[in-house]
Order: sequence, then C-alpha cells, then structure tokens
Amino acid sequence: MIRVFILGTGKLAHHLVQAFKNTNVHLVGFYGRDEFKVDAFHKQHGLESYSSLASIPDYCDVYFLAVSDHAIESISNQIKVKGLLVHCAGMLPISILHAQEHVGVFWPIQSFSEHISVDFKSIPICIEANSEENQRILESLADKISRNVYIMNQDQRQCLHVAAVFVNNFTNHLYSLMADFLQTKKLPFDLLKPIILETANKIIQHDPRLTQTGPASRKDETSMDLHKKILAEYPDLLNIYNVLSQSIFLHTENK
Repeated sequence: MIRVFILGTGKLAHHLVQAFKNTNVHLVGFYGRDEFKVDAFHKQHGLESYSSLASIPDYCDVYFLAVSDHAIESISNQIKVKGLLVHCAGMLPISILHAQEHVGVFWPIQSFSEHISVDFKSIPICIEANSEENQRILESLADKISRNVYIMNQDQRQCLHVAAVFVNNFTNHLYSLMADFLQTKKLPFDLLKPIILETANKIIQHDPRLTQTGPASRKDETSMDLHKKILAEYPDLLNIYNVLSQSIFLHTENK
C-alpha cells in the first residue's frame, strides 16, 4: 500500500484526497498553515493534521505539494523527506525540487472549484520523474484515480498548459465580459448557456477546426460591421472582437 501525504489545504488538495479515498492508497495526513483551513480540512476528510513542516512524518512514500506555484520551491527547500516529493504545477520544471533526492511532477489537467465535484477518472494526468523507479510509482498512483495517464516532459507539459489557459481561462474571461455587457443591456446571460453547451458538446465529437461558425468564418462583413458599431462605445471589447475575428478569418483562409 502506497503511503501518501498531502501538503496543502486548497482546492487541489481537497480533490486529490477525495480521489484517493476511493482507492487502497493510505492517506497518512496533511499539512497546512492556516488554522481555520486546517480545522475545516480535518473535519471534512478526517485526516491527521500537521501545522509545521518539521513535524511532517518522514516515512511516507509520496508527498504531494498541492500548494500555490510560488510556494513550491520554498517548501521543498524547508523539508527533507526520504520519499518521493512531487509538485502539481503545469508550468514549473521538475528541477525546482532540487533540494530533494526523489522528485516528480503530477499534473491533473483540470480547473478545480471548491464545491464542485469532478470525475477524476476522466481527468488526464501528466507525470514526470527523475528516475524510472519514481516514474513507476507515479504511474501506479495515477492509474488508481484516472483512466488517462501520460508521461510527459517539461516542454510538452508547458505547451499543454498554455493551451489549457486558452481553452479554459480565456474562454471563461470572455463569458465574464459578455455577462457584464449583457447586464448593461438588461439581458440575462442565461440566454447564452444553451449555445455555450452546444459548442462544448460539439468538440467532444468533432475536431474544433471543423466546427468553426460565425460571421468571421463565413466572411460576413455586413454582420461584422454591425457588431463593431454596437461595440464602438466599448473599446476594450471592440479590440478583442477585432483580434479574434481576424484570427478566425486568417485560419479559415488557410484551410
């Protein structure tokens, strides 16, 4: 049985614990600094808590640094563990854990929310390790909670992270912008949810390069001119509209 320790009390830590609870992994405990968060995490998951890095048990097989990216190197430098220490960041290199002997990366490609459950089995997990033995350990762990496990080097993982920002963060920002825009026109954002769902469902079955629609893709300059007229009083939105329309136009031209 693999003994796992979680460093962190945030969204990723919560979802990792939830995923491993349904396996034969032994969750030894967790570390957190914020007393309120530690207490809440303990009550929710029933794991033993540790409030200082010096008190963390040294006999675990794998330690997950499920903390913010800027805290990973600092915590890695402050602890000394015999087991495998892994970070869960898409952009950070494995070398950031230079203070440890056994290191790896365990990156789930997902955007986690505190109160929204996820099906971890469907989440791709990218792993990297500094030895074949450590890679086997991470593969074994990942296989317990996901059907999609990929061995991936730093360059591949970082490119995938860029792509994830585009399809997740940028699209959500566009949703937010349009929610604000429609609010100024006294229109509910809910009216757009069916088309949002249809677009998302469509790319599950089809290549997104083959499903592009809209005025820019069909060179409908009449509609685009009307759009720009409406957006004239919103220069930031107009700029985004022009940049994205031009990109769609060029990609359609090159097909």
